[in-house]
Amino acid sequence: MMLKPQVSHSNTAETLFLLQKPIFSYGINGSASLPFWSKSVFRQSHKSLHTGFLLSNVIKAVASTSTSTAKAPEKSIGVKAIVIVKPTVRGFLSNLGLERGLDDIQDLLGKTLLELVSAELDPKDTIQAFAHKAGRRDEGVKYETDFKVPIGFGEVGAVLAENEQHREMFLQDIVLDGFPDGPVNVTCRSWVHSKFKNPEKRVFFTTKSYLPSQTPRGLRRLREEDLKNLRGNGQGERKSFKRIYDYDVYNDIGDPDQNLKLQRPVLAGKEHPYPRLAGRGARVV
Repeated sequence: MMLKPQVSHSNTAETLFLLQKPIFSYGINGSASLPFWSKSVFRQSHKSLHTGFLLSNVIKAVASTSTSTAKAPEKSIGVKAIVIVKPTVRGFLSNLGLERGLDDIQDLLGKTLLELVSAELDPKDTIQAFAHKAGRRDEGVKYETDFKVPIGFGEVGAVLAENEQHREMFLQDIVLDGFPDGPVNVTCRSWVHSKFKNPEKRVFFTTKSYLPSQTPRGLRRLREEDLKNLRGNGQGERKSFKRIYDYDVYNDIGDPDQNLKLQRPVLAGKEHPYPRLAGRGARVV
């Protein structure tokens, strides 16, 4: 009975001694030997190494694929824009001044900016190009430019125009030729003032019409802004480049600019004022 505790104590000491052995053991002849691993431990280690190797290969493959995809250039098609500007008597008379020489330089440098707006994409993502003077036609002066339109750009819904010249121009129409579905016609027939007088770009929509509820998202904001420009807010002095169409009454009799008490009543009364005239947006007098 007295020997059992000693035996147990010796086993414990032997176990502690085995756990404290170094990784490398030396034999009788002084040669080092590796520790013995069981088959199950070796298989688990080999499996983890193999799995890590496969995961690293997959990550590298995905990274290389995404990198190659990002570097691949997006396919595009070439589109030629032909702009017809109608000459006017006012433009002919302005050609006699200094602005004629400045505008001729702008024509040579190609400083008439055009931007294509997609009907589906964000209107901020436009394609820009500068048109240059290419000759004359019976209907007017011809300007040309080339666009590189990506395949995913979608249908063209509008064209933004900016007049870089120092005098206004009458834009007749714009033809975009080169699309698979045929040319796109944009009817303008409107004045485009110089950007030095009106910094806002003019927007011209294609001939395709939409209901308000079915307007593509790429054109919705532009149509709302264009409608506001046409309606106006009824305040302030009207500028020459404004396109507001509204009505006004004859209330400019007297001298209301000097004093509102000197203002005369509207002709034909307040309920049914008559006659009416187109809104001028000028001063009260």
